[in-house]
Amino acid sequence: MERLDELAKLVLRDLSGDEVVDSPTVSYLPGKCEGYVEALVADSAGMACGFTVNTTEGDRGVLHALADKISDAFVELYSVGLPVVPGTHRPAVPAITNDVVVWTDPNNGDGWSCPVGEYRQGRV
Repeated sequence: MERLDELAKLVLRDLSGDEVVDSPTVSYLPGKCEGYVEALVADSAGMACGFTVNTTEGDRGVLHALADKISDAFVELYSVGLPVVPGTHRPAVPAITNDVVVWTDPNNGDGWSCPVGEYRQGRV
């Protein structure tokens, strides 16, 4: 679970920090099937959203799944899509490009991208 937590923190670092977001946490429980965990994104107000993650897909696959599911949780919890593609109001979506999990512009697959975990690091 420690590695899962490290990967989730990369995603949370990219999504947290806006005034609409209350620095949520992610917790885990063993899943009903081997190789899966149940994850819960929760904030200090008691709002929460859960999902399942397949942990057998390696770090890249798990990071992609966490980026997808945690960003979906932010939409459900806060009615906002994050992170935002620079210069737009569109939320970025995770993708795997050259074996790297990146945020991409859903309207321009060949345009802007940023590695997950580096969005808030000024590398957008």
